[in-house]
Amino acid sequence: MWRRVASLSSSLISSSNSSFLGQVLVSSFSAPIFIKKNQTAYRFNIWESLTTGISQQANGAVGSKERTPFITFVLGGPGSGKGTQCIKIVETFGFKHLSAGDLLRREIACNTADGAMILDTIKEGKIVPSEVTVKLIQKEIESSDNHKILIDGFPRSEENRIAFEKIIGAEPNIVLFFDCPEEEMVKRVLSRNQGRVDDNIDTIRKRLKVFEALNLPVINYYSQRGKLYTINAVGTVDEIFEQVRPVFNSFESNPKMVALLSPSFHSTTLTFHCSSKGKKNKRREQLNRKQLQKSKRIAFPFPESSPTPLLINYKPFTQTRLQALDAVVQDLEASVEKGIKIDTEIFASLLETCYQLNSIDHGIKVHSLIPKTLLRRNTGISSKLLRLYASCGHIESAHQVFDEMYKRNESAFPWNSLISGYAELGQYEDALALYFQMEEEGVEPDRFTFPRALKACAGIGMIQIGEAVHRDVVRKGFGNDGFVLNALCDMYAKCGDIVKARRVFDSIIYKDMVSWNSMLTSYIRHGLLFEALEVFRGMIEEGFDPDPVAISTVLSGFSSLKIAAQIHGWVLRRGIEWNLSVVNALVLVYSKHEKFDQASWLFHWMPERDIVSWNSIISGHCKHQQALKYFEQMESSGTSPDTITFVAILSVCAHLGLVKDGEQLFSLMRKKYAINPTMEHYACMVNLYGRAGMIDEAYNLIVERMEFDAGPTVWGALLYACSVHGNVDIGEIAARNLFELEPDNEHNFELLMKIYSNAGRLEDVERRACGNSPDFTQQFKALIIFNTNQTLRQVVQNIGIALVDWFRTFGLILLGAESKKELMDNGL
Repeated sequence: MWRRVASLSSSLISSSNSSFLGQVLVSSFSAPIFIKKNQTAYRFNIWESLTTGISQQANGAVGSKERTPFITFVLGGPGSGKGTQCIKIVETFGFKHLSAGDLLRREIACNTADGAMILDTIKEGKIVPSEVTVKLIQKEIESSDNHKILIDGFPRSEENRIAFEKIIGAEPNIVLFFDCPEEEMVKRVLSRNQGRVDDNIDTIRKRLKVFEALNLPVINYYSQRGKLYTINAVGTVDEIFEQVRPVFNSFESNPKMVALLSPSFHSTTLTFHCSSKGKKNKRREQLNRKQLQKSKRIAFPFPESSPTPLLINYKPFTQTRLQALDAVVQDLEASVEKGIKIDTEIFASLLETCYQLNSIDHGIKVHSLIPKTLLRRNTGISSKLLRLYASCGHIESAHQVFDEMYKRNESAFPWNSLISGYAELGQYEDALALYFQMEEEGVEPDRFTFPRALKACAGIGMIQIGEAVHRDVVRKGFGNDGFVLNALCDMYAKCGDIVKARRVFDSIIYKDMVSWNSMLTSYIRHGLLFEALEVFRGMIEEGFDPDPVAISTVLSGFSSLKIAAQIHGWVLRRGIEWNLSVVNALVLVYSKHEKFDQASWLFHWMPERDIVSWNSIISGHCKHQQALKYFEQMESSGTSPDTITFVAILSVCAHLGLVKDGEQLFSLMRKKYAINPTMEHYACMVNLYGRAGMIDEAYNLIVERMEFDAGPTVWGALLYACSVHGNVDIGEIAARNLFELEPDNEHNFELLMKIYSNAGRLEDVERRACGNSPDFTQQFKALIIFNTNQTLRQVVQNIGIALVDWFRTFGLILLGAESKKELMDNGL
């Protein structure tokens, strides 16, 4: 609280004409203050401050160099857009932007004692204590000429908050919280991480839960303190900033806050003229005040508000869009109960708002208020309701609305919404059935129909149906529509015809970012890395700066460290090196090339981490003990591991032979995190036991503990273990299952032959190669494998020269480079 203190030193007041200095703590003054004292004018030096315990020596000095900072915290979940808003706040209001991660990195780079301590802490796999981070912030605040401080993403937890207030000795003046619906944040994060296999809704939702668990207590604390300003983070960047602007404008426009936000507010000198004109001036002043009040009463026939003290923590009433929507729906429910007829446009507007906010709960309430007859006959309202249900995954409710629509064939809109709903849920057959039903009922498709149908074609991988839809595209006149062509390119690539995908890509006249990313991802998915690199370069030549999606796709697809380093340099020049999807990809690529120092450095300095970050660093250390330490740090940070995490950490245990650790982690996965084991998890456990020579335990795990039939990965891990440790009996069982599951996999046959050969059971080699498989191809494979002491010519002579034609067609795939060269040298 602001308070006014006047401490007068008796030594400074010696006579009626002596001047004295008072140390006064005031909020502000908007007009001169006249103090009557012995008809003498005195000068007061007024020092302003935000703190309540300042003690200055009244030694005649007019100003003070000490400043009290105006601190703003910016909080918000991943994907809330707080980083973008911070940039606009700095540009508009002149704040100094601080980031805890940047300060730590700079301290290390300066080679200070504190920097060495921070680096050692990180190398030990520990989290830098809150006190260390806060002291760096304090140092930056004290050394800055700018007293307006904007701290982004801090504090992250109650521990951070307590340490900050303890060390700094002050609370923030403003706490901005960017409130964004979870679904919107999921969409934004998925959009910037698109293209990565381990990015999915579940992992992102877990990350948001971690944020909520750590940050919610901080938000609630400052809300109770009256410092929290909640900003609705849904909308365009400018729309959101228009909510931020009044928060700071309210401080600048308030005359009592001008001094607070002014760069010189800490050493303001005011001159007070003290007069003793007597009672006449006092009476005149009172008379003027009464006349002014009277005129106000005449002009404004409502009660005059009484003056209130300055509220430093004044917080204007703000609502998120969801809160406002909730209030409107409640009013609507009350109106319907009173029998008030609601205008049709209100229902349509509310359903549109529910769709934009992805608020299915409010949409269901609005649906219950719409008269059934109106819903059946009004195509606009029913179409909006259908779209809301379909986009939120309530596909059965959407289809029910669709079936009850009176004039659903007037427009493609309801059909598109329902097709999209089925496609998003992975029910591709139903989506295509609707598309063909649409054609049968004579409904004209539009440019939004075809991309949804093509997505369904790509989902089921049926290129014939995709080609049929392509013919419809051309017939309906959308053959040059870039939006449709992007979907066609993606469909052909996912269905395996990369040549047609490229042909469609080349036909797009005005390529956009989606076009380039689609072709780039397609080439990488097909292993055509040279072509992918050409597309990547083409993007840059055409003036398209590859976005994080393209960059992470290239980094994850290329095995060349040189290319990765070049892309890393390009990323640094563009200033997007700390984009989450980009840095995750960089961590993974450096780890794959065993550049663990670079990978660990990037990981430790990431401004924020998600589940993908932890999975990348753990899987990158798949053959190192450090992976277990990272897993412990992950749990300590509050991030919950997912199925991919446990596949990675169980693989680490298998490579290191840590059977007990692997068993404990497998149990932890089920009991603590409620993750049911998948085929990959069981394959890791079989591999764990198999590498340790515990073949019986691995076999018992398959036949006794698995809740479903084992697949090729599980039996393959067991067969490999049997080939390493020479277990013929269980190896035969594993091979028998693999021959049924993968009849064309040569590797399984070779492993079984190896087991027989190492056991000295050559008769079984011959039986397996010739007796059970009369196909001459299998005989040839057996001879190639086991005549290792013969030259290739001797092998061919033993079989017969008539096999040369067969060998030219099929045999080359079985040979290494030297054998191929020998074959060519001998004219075969």
